[in-house]
Amino acid sequence: MLDNFFETIGEELAKRLLDYLFGPAFLFWAGGMGLYIWQNGWEVVDLKWQALAIYQQATAVLVALLIVSISSLAMQSIQLQFIQLLEGYWPWPLNYLAIYFVSMKKNHFREKYKELRKLKQKQKTGEATSEEEYKLTELEDWAHINPVSEKDLLLTRLGNLLRAREMASSRKYGLDALVCLPRLWGLLPEDLRGNLTSSRDVLNQQAELCFWGLLFVVWTVLNPLAVLISLIWMFSAYHLALQTAGVYGDLLETAFDLYRFELYDALGWPRPKDSEEEQAKGEQVSEFLWRGSTGGKIDYSILAKGG
Repeated sequence: MLDNFFETIGEELAKRLLDYLFGPAFLFWAGGMGLYIWQNGWEVVDLKWQALAIYQQATAVLVALLIVSISSLAMQSIQLQFIQLLEGYWPWPLNYLAIYFVSMKKNHFREKYKELRKLKQKQKTGEATSEEEYKLTELEDWAHINPVSEKDLLLTRLGNLLRAREMASSRKYGLDALVCLPRLWGLLPEDLRGNLTSSRDVLNQQAELCFWGLLFVVWTVLNPLAVLISLIWMFSAYHLALQTAGVYGDLLETAFDLYRFELYDALGWPRPKDSEEEQAKGEQVSEFLWRGSTGGKIDYSILAKGG
């Protein structure tokens, strides 16, 4: 029994070690070494390596592994800050620059929604042409990954996508995702929790990968080609992050779509009677969970599951 336990622990430690040694940090340092070799020639580098004693070579390898591991751990510890920057939450004083750029996007944002509403109306009356139907599909896809209100607009595509999905539960049901998700979490089925966790972890890792790409530009001291590699690296990582954010956001919205009434039942609050009442009820639940205030008396009602 203990053998199996220690074997599992060993496998997990080995996996973590491999993640540290052959993750983005490894690509960064190996890329820098590759550019150094390219700049100086393999023969010169090989001669310098062969000139070292065995213990010096072993020490160099150990130091390199230590550098890769420590830098990987350091970057993983600030993944949250990376993804916030990619979303458009910039620190002072860059936040003023972000606000300025967002203000420049608002006219385009309003025009998009104006055109969407116009085409939706034409579709309802059956007046939309095939070209307009195609354009409407494009606009609906755009609206899915952008906030409904311009006051919620952020600087980046990633930020707008995540904000749109995080605010969907509030817009539809009055339930603030940031407040309610921690309480709803224990009521979700295991497979949905696992998918949410894994997709968020991947998203954080891709945000980290993007910033390793940004750091790669430091290797321009060795070879100007590092600038091109850095740009391709960041673009690829950001594109992957957008795809993962789409999956994560849809899963987050699904959690509220399918299991929000489980939250009412667990709290002992009566479920909304209909869709018209749900918005106000959801806002009341969010207010209670966040500040402990109800705005009035609540008659607790314990319902049978599925009731």
